[in-house]
Amino acid sequence: MTGLAVAMDVVAVGFFAWFVALVTRGRTVPAADGGGQSVAMLLIAVSLGLLSVSLWSLP
Repeated sequence: MTGLAVAMDVVAVGFFAWFVALVTRGRTVPAADGGGQSVAMLLIAVSLGLLSVSLWSLP
């Protein structure tokens, strides 16, 4: 289970990095959804990080 927790944390860091890139880059063309993509990336990263916490405690 530790391997799964590590994989989830790595993916969460990737989503967080994508979120940071979207926010700091500044879009030349505004998104049709009003910036929902960057918020979704942050929510996915937080969710994966929180889900992996319980996996760290399993043997």
